[in-house]
Amino acid sequence: MPVGYLDVPTGLELGKKRELVKGIYDAVYEVFPFPDDTRIFLHEWPHDSVSQNGALGSEPARPVLVLHVPKGVDGEAKRKMLRGINAAVADAYHLPDFVTFLVEYPLDLVAVDGGILADDQQRVEEQTAVYGR
Repeated sequence: MPVGYLDVPTGLELGKKRELVKGIYDAVYEVFPFPDDTRIFLHEWPHDSVSQNGALGSEPARPVLVLHVPKGVDGEAKRKMLRGINAAVADAYHLPDFVTFLVEYPLDLVAVDGGILADDQQRVEEQTAVYGR
């Protein structure tokens, strides 16, 4: 169920994009294997559409990832995942100051196909078995 929004500069060729999303997926899946539904949306920003430190178009957009994930994974697992994500992004873009924001959600704040996940007892039990909480 992890969903990521990766903001990046334009220009990365398709093969490198494939490697990038596979590297991010691998890092995320190791920590969040259930369910196997990880979505990563790339949003490419042209040079003249990014302001950094108050200067428009001063440099390529520094990558930023917002990753929405289930609540309950321990800190060391998150650290390992973030190192893997960082390695994939650094390999693709070679830009400084890559930032990741993790947004964690309990199952009562997530719905799939209109149903709140916390209402699905089987889902709650399966996630508890995988994530330990």
